[in-house]
Amino acid sequence: MTKLHPLGLVLALTLGCNSNTPSAPVADVPAVNDLGVVDASDAGATIDIQEEDVPPPPVWPRELPPARIIGEARGYRAVRSIIHAHSVHSHDACDGNPYVDGGPNEPCLQSFRAALCRTRIDVIFLTEHDSLMATVPFETVLQMRPGDEPVMQDGRLVGSRIGCPDGHRVLLLPGAENDLMPIGLTRHPDPLDGSLARSYNANDPAAVARFRAAGGLVAIPHVEQVPIAHLREIGPDLVEIYNVHANLDPRIAGPHLGYNVGPALADILRFQRAGTGLDPEMLFMVFFQESANDLGKWAQLLTDGRRIPGFGASDAHENVLPAPLTDGERGDSYRRVFRWFNNQLWVQGELTRESAMEAIRQSRVFVTFEAFGTPVGFSYTAQTGDRTREIGEEIMLSESPVLRVTRPQVHQLNPLLPAPTTRLRILRAEAAGTWTEVAVADAGDLSYTPTAAGVYRAEVRITPNHLRPYLPGLERLMREVPWVYSSPMYVR
Repeated sequence: MTKLHPLGLVLALTLGCNSNTPSAPVADVPAVNDLGVVDASDAGATIDIQEEDVPPPPVWPRELPPARIIGEARGYRAVRSIIHAHSVHSHDACDGNPYVDGGPNEPCLQSFRAALCRTRIDVIFLTEHDSLMATVPFETVLQMRPGDEPVMQDGRLVGSRIGCPDGHRVLLLPGAENDLMPIGLTRHPDPLDGSLARSYNANDPAAVARFRAAGGLVAIPHVEQVPIAHLREIGPDLVEIYNVHANLDPRIAGPHLGYNVGPALADILRFQRAGTGLDPEMLFMVFFQESANDLGKWAQLLTDGRRIPGFGASDAHENVLPAPLTDGERGDSYRRVFRWFNNQLWVQGELTRESAMEAIRQSRVFVTFEAFGTPVGFSYTAQTGDRTREIGEEIMLSESPVLRVTRPQVHQLNPLLPAPTTRLRILRAEAAGTWTEVAVADAGDLSYTPTAAGVYRAEVRITPNHLRPYLPGLERLMREVPWVYSSPMYVR
């Protein structure tokens, strides 16, 4: 079996680990060890990279604008969130060294904090593994530093805010990821059989009840590996519909997504070679694949009558690609991963712990793949008479709702770049685990009046022609990709 070399390569840029991951790698792709890192033991295998002298395009931004520019109306506004990320309280974070000499890995922690500021994340839901989180007081998980602002509830520390150099503030809320992923916890869950670790690792309806009693909402990570019967038994508050880990680990991508990662792993080497003209920010285009598995299970849960938002999981650890790419930054840096995609919460009023959690409870969530640009102006609403209904609302078919999707534009797109094309879609969830396209528009906005009850989500797809100049030699990667996944409207 061919091994990739040089560099002590990496990848699956898996950004995470999961005990449910199958052990057998897919044929014709590099061998991957138990942590998801490619075996680079064969020093004789190399990949021929053709270098070209390509004039550089305009600098692609490394930071993100304030989320508010995406949308603000009727007392609501978009706030940018990360759901599913690991800092220094996960054993496999920070290249497997989250603690150094008895204390947190400070350079890794500072990379995490700086990334939140540079990408203007408004709220991050930490999801730490139990092996470290269950051994420290709950408040320690936040790793507050001088200048941080405590967030208190009933006299307890339940979160914190980081003050960024430009005045931006980031709300941090604790949570955990094991088989279940409670987010926004206000305390440790009650111990199970006297053990906090057992409580965090439990995976049944009783565990869900303990996490909710501790203030959390319960998410399901790595949905592609979870049987639909178990998802139904758990009854989660939200589910992952995309996780970058699944794109890059051959043990997941092949069996669960039907995707051979071999070509992507070969292409990734190019971004570590000077002189190619490739922009490392475009690494996402190399491996990004939708998960029909996750989307299908989401559809099944929704057609059961459940009201569950979907979210994209960064699953960032800084633990797989320490070698710098051509911009001098490690391939899996927190900043780079947070820059690629996130979740917009449609929050009412000011951003607080309560308003963020309420947005999720009410299914006011949409996934934005900002690697392709910030989608300014996107909205998905329903009109019933003179009343505008928000994303995630339940609406009666008898009200004759008109579903409306507004077409977003790429924020501050440089006019020297080719123009992208976008397509708007409205899709209805089917009990068989599929999505039926009921309306589509290649230009202008999109309106659709349902004639049957159902669960309808909106989607913006983009052919990112504007990224082509950043991918010399890899133009074959250009294709239509999702730009925005919206949570549904529930027409009853």
